[in-house]
Amino acid sequence: MNEARISVSRLCAGYGDRLCVADVSLDLRRGEILCLAGESGCGKTTLLRALLAAPDTRWFSGEFTLDGTDLSALTEKARRDLCRGKLGVVFQTPEAAFNPIRSYRRQFMETLKSHGRYAPKAFDRQVAEAFEKVALSNWRRVLDECPYALSGGMNQRVALALAMLLGQDILLCDEPTSALDATIQLSVAGELKQLRDVNGVAQIIVTHNLALAGFLADRIGVMYAGQLVEIGRAGDVLHSPCHPYTQSLIAAIPTLEGAMPAGLPGSPPLSGPEREGCAFRDRCPRAKADCARRAYALKQVGVDHFAACAAGKGIGP
Repeated sequence: MNEARISVSRLCAGYGDRLCVADVSLDLRRGEILCLAGESGCGKTTLLRALLAAPDTRWFSGEFTLDGTDLSALTEKARRDLCRGKLGVVFQTPEAAFNPIRSYRRQFMETLKSHGRYAPKAFDRQVAEAFEKVALSNWRRVLDECPYALSGGMNQRVALALAMLLGQDILLCDEPTSALDATIQLSVAGELKQLRDVNGVAQIIVTHNLALAGFLADRIGVMYAGQLVEIGRAGDVLHSPCHPYTQSLIAAIPTLEGAMPAGLPGSPPLSGPEREGCAFRDRCPRAKADCARRAYALKQVGVDHFAACAAGKGIGP
């Protein structure tokens, strides 16, 4: 097994007094891509923000180790400083990363300087190469624009280019291709794979797109109501899913044969991880009476494959 860059054990996190992620345990191994999938509001972004030690995100309990350092034992400032040096981030909305009325050139220079990576003589060449990787032509014009003047998709690609320039060897991406058209999505996804294969950049990528996860991921984790309900090698999760929620997500994908996708009725519970028993039981076609009482727990269902369900395929009573 590869050495873990990130190791999370029973992490509980949220905002203020509200618990949004509960009892999540996972690791990000050296040189791999881990994709996190699930419906909006399931806790994927909150988990990323907790890993980044974002100021608005609160840790309630659990352990988080980054390259062997236990961050849960550090002060908040020390935790943020360590994360800033090792973790790159691409937010879902580019406005979270850039000042809309300042030029990209100034923002790139200031960000690179703050990370000790600004080289004046090499700056133009490095930017041109990064922009080419995310399919941005006429790099000088784009670099001198302000974010408000460009589309959401172009802003997203600029954010990816900046993350590449910073050179951190762990990258956290929140829906990095959601604002892009299909051809650009494929180009950017290819660059993310290149970052892993050539530069050894380990990545956690949040996505709603299971096809993208299948293309990118070494492993896939599925979240529901703030909890990790299944995790395993990408092929196992997509082709032999064990949790009924994962099965429902896959059944909702249209096929090339033209078969109608099966919808998933209802909505995730508002109470999220604070609910006792299985949070998916009200929407689950295999729910049993004791699902309301059974404690949540991931169980091994295959080689490096875990699921948290008593009713799903291949899982014991």
